[in-house]
Amino acid sequence: MFPVVFYDMKEIRKLFTIQSIASSLDVIRPKNFYFKGEIHDFWEVVFVLDGSVTATADERVYKLTSGQVLFHKPLEFHRIWSSNDTEPHILIFSFDAAGEGMSFFENKLFSLEEKDIRKVIDISAKVRAALDESKRESISSEKYILASQRAANAIESFLLSLYNTEETKHILTGSSGSEDYKKIVRVMHENADKNISVSQIAFLCNMSVSSLKKKFSMYSDKGVGKYFMYVKMRKAITMLCEGISAPEISDRLGFSSVNYFYAAFKREIGLTPREYLSQSR
Repeated sequence: MFPVVFYDMKEIRKLFTIQSIASSLDVIRPKNFYFKGEIHDFWEVVFVLDGSVTATADERVYKLTSGQVLFHKPLEFHRIWSSNDTEPHILIFSFDAAGEGMSFFENKLFSLEEKDIRKVIDISAKVRAALDESKRESISSEKYILASQRAANAIESFLLSLYNTEETKHILTGSSGSEDYKKIVRVMHENADKNISVSQIAFLCNMSVSSLKKKFSMYSDKGVGKYFMYVKMRKAITMLCEGISAPEISDRLGFSSVNYFYAAFKREIGLTPREYLSQSR
């Protein structure tokens, strides 16, 4: 008779888990490349294999050169364009992830070593392979399951290799234009609970309206009023996910009426607050 042996089993705790993949690009952009920007509720990673780009992430402005990777967190407005008269070769992939460890990557840019550069190239290929497989096969097919698992494992391995490492220093641009842009966005965030006009934003920034618009347009294709509404919508989404009711959110964010809040949310997000909350869940 064989003896029964009991072990003290230890639960595996994960810092992050990749839940889904959204996109993967491996492209060389022309010198005049300019992407107007976007916002989405999942992570995006931008890596420069060669050349140079400028990227914005909310109020921050980054200069990325060869070997550097930038993380865009969910609900962060971001845009990118070619810089330094180069034709940049960039890899971009996006994914949804869960886990408390993901907070480490918020507002982070890293200069990668060769081993991690190879990991980014591998991730880009594996995510594309999985997405291509999803077009040919059902996502319940064994081929897609294997391809998506490989992609998820590659991303998690990359995140682990960077976790708790020191991010690059002096990564933000320091021009007067970028400083003004950061100031404008900071004022918007600080006053997102108020119903203020573009002229009032200009006053709070110690600028004329024309100067405000000119300086803001250097780093954003959105108008000042449009971007201020985006700031409000981002806060509204966060509050919705925290269980705060739409009428209370409307009041907290300074909307003149709850009906106006509903209309603005539908216009900017494409869904009603209830539809967004249901979809996100």
